[in-house]
Order: sequence, then C-alpha cells, then structure tokens
Amino acid sequence: MKNPDKILTNIHNRQYPLPKKKWKYFQQWHKTIFLHWEVPVYFLEEYIPEGIELDTYQNMAWVSLVAFEVKNMRLRNLPPFPFISNFKEVNLRTYVIKDDKPGIYMFSIETDKLAEVLLTRIFIGLPYQKSKIKRTSSRFVSHNKTLKQSLDLTIGKIRPQKEKTTLDFWLTERHALYDYMSNKLFRFDIHHTQWDLQELDVTVNNICYKAGKYSASILPDKVQYAEKLDVVLWGKVAI
Repeated sequence: MKNPDKILTNIHNRQYPLPKKKWKYFQQWHKTIFLHWEVPVYFLEEYIPEGIELDTYQNMAWVSLVAFEVKNMRLRNLPPFPFISNFKEVNLRTYVIKDDKPGIYMFSIETDKLAEVLLTRIFIGLPYQKSKIKRTSSRFVSHNKTLKQSLDLTIGKIRPQKEKTTLDFWLTERHALYDYMSNKLFRFDIHHTQWDLQELDVTVNNICYKAGKYSASILPDKVQYAEKLDVVLWGKVAI
C-alpha cells in the first residue's frame, strides 16, 4: 500500500477513537486462517492479568488460533526489507476489555524467523517465539518443541461468506492488543479496515495448544478466512 494513512479515513468499524499520535508500524496480513472455540469463562479468567477483564459473547469466552503471513512490515517513513519484513505467524488469543476498549490478549505469538523474534522484542516489545512454520496452498504446519505447541491444517475450498454476523464482528473487529510484561500492563493500538471475511473448508489434522485450562480441539466452533488486510500499529502504552 503506497499510502497507509488512507486506512485512517475508514473508521466505521472502530468502537473508540483513533490514537492522537502518528502510527509507528505498517504491515499486511495475508491468507489469514481463524480457528475459534467457545469456552466457559472459568477456563480462562484466572489467567487474565489483573487490570483487564475477560470479554464475553452471550456469557461465553472465546479462544482463537490465528495463522497467517505478514508481508511488507516496516517502520513509518522507511521501506520494507524483504528478509525481515515478510514472515509467517501463529498466535493464540482470547478476548478482553479495559476502559471500554475491547481488544485481544495473547497466550503465545510465534514466527518462523529468528531475526523477527529479536527485532519485534526490541522495537515493538512483543514476546515472539521462534517456531518451525511451513505453508503451501493446501497445508499449514507449525511446531514449537520448547512450548510443546503444534498445528497441522489441511486447507480446502474458500467460499464467499453468506452473512457477517454480530459474532463475526465481535471476534475480528478489535483494535487493541493488551500485554503484561515486567509486572506492567501495556496496550498496543491497532487500526485496519473491516475484515473481508470468507468461509474456509479446513481439516485440523493435529493441534496442541492450551489457553489457560482449555486445550484446543480438532473441531473448532467457527472457522474464518481473509485474503489480505492492511494494518497500522502504534507503539506500546503503559496503562
């Protein structure tokens, strides 16, 4: 995207105003696969840091595993650098809220490049972990021996979404990432246009991920897919 600031002119999908400061990072999310599970609150609530609340939909919490490719990641006013600007990512999240700002809380964030782990920890401040991640047109496979996490998906047919539900919006239209580091709570503000979601046939051949007391099953309650999304991010703010 030649002018990421154009993203900021489309804010109808936000639930609170844009930050007043200028954004710091731009990236594109490609071929994003969402696997969602509906989870009783008690599986997660004690694992959410003090200061933020577990967000619920119809009194149930949700856990999501998101697998995608990041492309053209760069700092504001700098070009992307191919070796470090393009990478694969898998993250495991739940949904939280603070001060009427709904967002996400990560249980883990993985990437396939060691350089990305180092750079994101230094410059952005997110605790990325290095994993073995491979993707083809029909498979997505990830493995992290240290974290004992693994994923094996067979990717099938992509179809237009029949109808975007309130749950679809609740799960995807979030513009804050909350993190707890060194006994402090931080928020990363994010903005993107509304997700253009599609339906995806996917077979979960293997999955080994745990969020709190919940172990992800091979039968997600909901699956979503998106081909591409442009995203801007701000720096972390202590809250």
